[in-house]
Amino acid sequence: MPVEGTVTLNGKPLDRIMVEFWPESRGQRSIGETDANGHFVLWTDDGKRRGASLGSHLITLKDSAVLGDKFLGRAGETVDMSAGRKSRIPNQYTTPTSTKLSAQVEADSKNVFVLEVE
Repeated sequence: MPVEGTVTLNGKPLDRIMVEFWPESRGQRSIGETDANGHFVLWTDDGKRRGASLGSHLITLKDSAVLGDKFLGRAGETVDMSAGRKSRIPNQYTTPTSTKLSAQVEADSKNVFVLEVE
């Protein structure tokens, strides 16, 4: 199902944030990156379909701006950001086991989410 939304911090949009929807039951991860307005559109991890699988998802956020022009690694890779800029995203949002964000992707819904970072 198509999924889109915005990521904000204190009500202001965040650009260059990698948004990942991790299905809690089955299906593949979906990812997208925010633009200058904090808007994202999800694509399946394999890049073949727009959107996310139906059901409940845990949502992780990663600040790709701290990496400059480097590619943000796939799931399971760790990136040492200590030498670069400080992430605008608190650590609690960066892994499926610690994130406070979740969403339900439904068949009969527009699936537009506002993700507010605290």
